[in-house]
Amino acid sequence: MKRSVHSYDAIFALILFFAFALSMLMVLLTGAGVYQRIRGSAESRFSEETCVSYLTMKLRSYDGRDDCSVNLDKVGGNDALYLTEIIADTEYVTTIYWYDGYVRELFAESGYTFEPDSGLEIIEADGLKMTRDGSLLRIICDGSGGSTADIYVNLMNWRASE
Repeated sequence: MKRSVHSYDAIFALILFFAFALSMLMVLLTGAGVYQRIRGSAESRFSEETCVSYLTMKLRSYDGRDDCSVNLDKVGGNDALYLTEIIADTEYVTTIYWYDGYVRELFAESGYTFEPDSGLEIIEADGLKMTRDGSLLRIICDGSGGSTADIYVNLMNWRASE
């Protein structure tokens, strides 16, 4: 009689172990699925969020300097941001624009003419639009993942070179 009680105990312990192992496996699979969704969401927003952050930080690095100005124009038919500064009595322009699938940047002496593909590729994007209303600059970046990010930057301390 004791033999059957021990075999039931062993079977019960084995079933309990498999139930625990199965529940751990389900938790791990659920966690992996959640991780993949979060990662996919972050990757899809990376390019446009990085684009507007880069442009905002670039503008802020020039903010408040008397020898700098900002202007909007076109490069290759697309919106372009021109950041002008004077270094050692020479005027230089940093041009940030979108061309051929990338936000690009070119730093050159003022008056330098260039082809749109000359700029350094900063980040992959589907488009970049910039508009200015008084002291507010609106930057809209279409990311390669299909979503859009935009931001308003106050240019109150900037001198406009228009």
